[in-house]
Formats: sequence, C-alpha cells, structure tokens
Amino acid sequence: MTDTQVLLGKIAALRQRLEQAQGLARDADSAAATLAGTTRDDSGRVWRLERQVESGAEHASLLDGSLRQISELTSVSDASGRLPRQLTSRARRILEDAHELLGQLRGLADQIDTQASGLSRTGDPLASAYRETSAMTETVLRVVQAFPDAASAQLRLCEGVEAILGVAAQRLATLSQALGKRRHAATQLDNLANLLAGLASGKDVSVQEFTNLAEAVLADADQTPLCFPDAPASQPGVAVAAHSITVARVVARIVRHDAELRSRPLEPVLAALVHDVGMLRVPTEAWLHAGALDGEQRRAIERHTQFGADLAVRLLPSGAWLAEAVRGHHERLDGTGYPGGLRDVHVAPLTRLLAACDVYAALCSPRLHRPARETRTALADTLLMADQGALDPREAERLLLLTFYPIGSVVELADGAIGLVVATHAAPRDLNTPARPVVALLADARGQALPTPHHVDLAWSDGPGIVRTLTAAERREALGQRYPELA
Repeated sequence: MTDTQVLLGKIAALRQRLEQAQGLARDADSAAATLAGTTRDDSGRVWRLERQVESGAEHASLLDGSLRQISELTSVSDASGRLPRQLTSRARRILEDAHELLGQLRGLADQIDTQASGLSRTGDPLASAYRETSAMTETVLRVVQAFPDAASAQLRLCEGVEAILGVAAQRLATLSQALGKRRHAATQLDNLANLLAGLASGKDVSVQEFTNLAEAVLADADQTPLCFPDAPASQPGVAVAAHSITVARVVARIVRHDAELRSRPLEPVLAALVHDVGMLRVPTEAWLHAGALDGEQRRAIERHTQFGADLAVRLLPSGAWLAEAVRGHHERLDGTGYPGGLRDVHVAPLTRLLAACDVYAALCSPRLHRPARETRTALADTLLMADQGALDPREAERLLLLTFYPIGSVVELADGAIGLVVATHAAPRDLNTPARPVVALLADARGQALPTPHHVDLAWSDGPGIVRTLTAAERREALGQRYPELA
C-alpha cells in the first residue's frame, strides 16, 4: 500500500467520524426544537449545537476537496501529463519542472547504488543527499497539485515551492558532479586493474593504453584532490591498482609543479602506474598475512620487483629506464633495500623519485597491519627516512610541494573549526609554511556549519593552525549533511 493510499484511508475514516458527529448534532437539534419556551440557557445550548452542525458541514466540504485533489495527485504523480484545471500557468510550470527534476533524479538511482565505495547505501552521504532531494522534489509535486483555486493564493504559494525546487535543483547539480567524479576515479582504477592483470597474465597489452592513462592522471592533477583509496587486500588486483594509481597521482602533482621535471612529466607517471605489477605474481597467503613475515614470505614479496621488471621489458622492450625504475623502487641509498642492495649513485634519479613517492603513498594508505597515517605524519616519516640515508633527500623534499596537508584534505584547526584545504604554497616562506596552507573554513569551533565558506591563508594568519586531518568517518559525520560531495 502506497503512502497516498494510507493517507486516503485515514481521511476517509476521519470523514466518517465527522458524519457521525453531524448525525448526533441533528438529533440534538430535533430534540431541542420540541423544547419551545425553555430557559435562556437551553436556547444557548441549542445555538451551540447548531454551530457544531454548520462547522461539521464545513469540515466535510474541506475533506471532499482534499480527497478530490489527492485522488487527482495519485493519478498524475506518475507523470501522466494531466494537470489540475485550476492551476495558474506559473504553478503548471513549477509542476512540469518538478516532474523533469524527478526524472533526472531517477536516472541517478543506479549510480548511487553502484558507487557506494564500500559504504552501505545508508552510510553514503551522497545516498542521503539523494533521498532528501527526491523527497523535496516529490513534496513540491504534491503541494502544487493540492493548491487552492484562488489565483492570488497560488501566486503566494508559488514563491515558496519555487524556492524549494531551486534548492533541489542545486542539490541535483551537486550530486551529478560528485557522482561524475566518483565514476571517473572508479573508471581509472578499473582500467588500470585490467591492464595490470592482462600484463601479469601474459596477454599482449599495448604501452599506449598505459600512456593514455598516464596522460589522464596528469590532466587531473590540477583539477581533483589527492585521495588515498582503501582497497581490500583480499582482492590483490584492485589493491595493486589502487596503490599504483595513488603513487602516479602523487608523482603527477610533483612533476607538474617542479621546474626540473615539468618538461618530461609522462615517464615518471608511467613508471608509477606499472611499478608494482609484479605483486600480482606474489602468492595470496603472503598478501593476506597481517603479522610479521617469515623468511619465505618475505622472499616472495621481494621477488615482485624482478617479476615487475620482466613484465616492464615485455611492455616496452625499448625502455630500459622503465624496467630499471620498476626493479629498483625498493632500493635504498644506504644499501638496505632490495633486490640488489644498491647504494648511492647506483640508484637512478627516476628510481629515487619513485621510491620516495611509493613510501609516502603507502604510509598514507591503510594496510592489514596498520591504519592509514595522517598526511603530515606520512610526509614527516618519509623525510626522516631521507635524513637517515635511506631515501634521496632531494627527491623526498619534492613532496613538500604537496605540503603536509594536500589540496582536498579536511582538517581540524586548533580552535576546533573544520576547514577544507583549497590551495598550497609552491614557494614556502619558511619551514612552517607547508603546515599552513589556504583553507576554506566550513564549520566553526562548535561544529556549526558556516553560512558560506570563509577562506583563510594560514601562512599569513596569526590565527590557530591545523592540528590534524579528519579520518574518512569523521569527514562523513562533520560534512555529510551540508557538504556530501566533500564527505
């Protein structure tokens, strides 16, 4: 039974009770008529009964109108095209716009279901925003079709429902954009997973397909925030692709803003996309082992670099640089890496850059044995490895272009306010600048959403600084209702 049918039933029951009350009132009126010449109090009682009869008749008339309008709504709500005769042209236009908007929302329903990103449909902020927007649009449909007959009253009510419909249209645009970004990211991830799986299985894979993806990652570097997807370790193909594309996105943001690397940005991004393909040859039990690895498991993991180098040669026979970068991305300048234990000048510059970005991206992402680290902690740990001689300090310091809080991070300030990092400083003023980017404050110290974002350049502000990055769950809780596209 639909909501409309339930409402019809309740109204019919109420109408029946009113009719019974009218019958009792009429009986009382008849009895009162036989009491001619009674006292003044008796006359007052009769008058009150007469008023109740008139009031009951008025309520019955109103219910008749409501039942008629709701019955019409039931037949029209499926976009049959039939509109109530008494609607003004403005109200008709609103009704048509609402029908069109509802149709567009229905077109997004499948995307909401398939792009939950590991969340339940009820826990996805976009799904909640979708339900609310659908309810707002349906409310407009129901209200307009139950408008009174008076044109002046309709014009007054149109202002209100137009405002509701305008908000619903804005929310629909936000939903469409956010779902489009999700779909774009998911398509890239699926594409890379398929390419790596094909390469690892011995299929003929064209290097041009990887190149096309690398170009897309570079193009996205200035348009999308840097994120660190949580891929399930139980699906090695997805997990390898998620880590590889994350490293590629880190590399893309560095090479596009580094004067030395800007002239040849494609090679580092391509190497990042391919660098971990050898992990698809590693036995599953080593993948899923959350504790300390034994000797055989460790050797199985370490062999992935040589497997990957062999596959890189097959992918690009003329590109010795690619095989070298893939083989050496776990080498360390102090000789503690693998597979060759290379030192210093024996590690090529591209390999050094790839190694630093690989460490940073891995630290920012969750693993079976640990949660993801904050971007500030991950960058500090990467720089510490460089300071201790494992990584190239120059290549590790290039990560400062991302700052401690990359664009798109949702952060908490020292006073409790919540902000979104919207810009970083390419030329730091001092050592504190990477920790003080430009933020758009979205909520105040009490957690109340601000009417509009308030932009602050923390590098030039004496106000509170950032204390931490919000986790994914905290982002959903803090921003999910007001800014679902950011949560």
